Amino acid sequence: MDESRDLNRDDELFAEANRWFFRMQAEDATAAERAAFARWLAADPRHARVIGEIETLLGALQDPAKASHRAAQARQDLRSSPAGGGRRTMRWLAAGLAAALALFAYVQGPVQLARWNADLLTVAGERASRRLADGTTVELSSDTALKVEISETQRRITLLRGEAFFEVARDPRPLVIQTEAGEVRDIGTGFGVASAGAEVFVTVESGIVDVASRHGETARLTAGQRVAFDSAGIAPVTKADLDGDLAWRRGQVVFRQQRLADVVAILNRHRAGRIVIVNPWIRDLRVSGSFDIDRSASAIEALETVLGVSATRLSPYLVMLR
Repeated sequence: MDESRDLNRDDELFAEANRWFFRMQAEDATAAERAAFARWLAADPRHARVIGEIETLLGALQDPAKASHRAAQARQDLRSSPAGGGRRTMRWLAAGLAAALALFAYVQGPVQLARWNADLLTVAGERASRRLADGTTVELSSDTALKVEISETQRRITLLRGEAFFEVARDPRPLVIQTEAGEVRDIGTGFGVASAGAEVFVTVESGIVDVASRHGETARLTAGQRVAFDSAGIAPVTKADLDGDLAWRRGQVVFRQQRLADVVAILNRHRAGRIVIVNPWIRDLRVSGSFDIDRSASAIEALETVLGVSATRLSPYLVMLR
């Protein structure tokens, strides 16, 4: 039996169960969706088992969160003076609460509504390539959702979440990539667009791209350039690191002196389940390295070795870093 294939299937099943679980918690879940969920549960005994594992993980988060706060408070008690002890304890209480919130944040998972509205999507750990009706090729990175609208007069793609690369077919109709922060307009090119919270990153491999923020600020990029923008404005255009910025297309992620918190956020997009930072004081540790997307376990082991952090694996899907 192919063990890697079994592991991939386990990840796919967990991601599928994850989507159902979170959708069923939504207040706007419809009767039709609940009926479809019931049919999904009945279709395979493993479905109910994995849903049960997700519910168990929620309970498993509570004790580690409390332990993290106790450790943080104990560390500070050793350093506190009588005069400043009360204020410092309150600060560490807030840090402990933040750690707990970080742990529970994993249950929110990706924005499920984005997935339900998408025409094209990938789950965590999956990459895909699709050819659109106009001939444009779209490569979707892990945990990505796109809405596609092609009419007689326009071509519009909304990046709901994640990251994609576009090889745009020549066509008199403009191709516009819509994001929450603004839009990217193609002028015959190959380029990547990535959404990271409120920020959007555009990397141009070939051709020309125009970027416009929601408040009207604009910038033009040519081959080998990169820019970041949000709803407030556009940062200066810089030289792109094409090998690093688009490494996901060849199945890798590359980090150069990036915060551990940012590294974990990226790794989480490429795996089923979650890596959670328990202790807030390790979030700003700097990470450099190149990792294979399909071998997230090796990335976690490297973080333990290089940074000296400790990884606790509560299940194949939940890893806590201390």
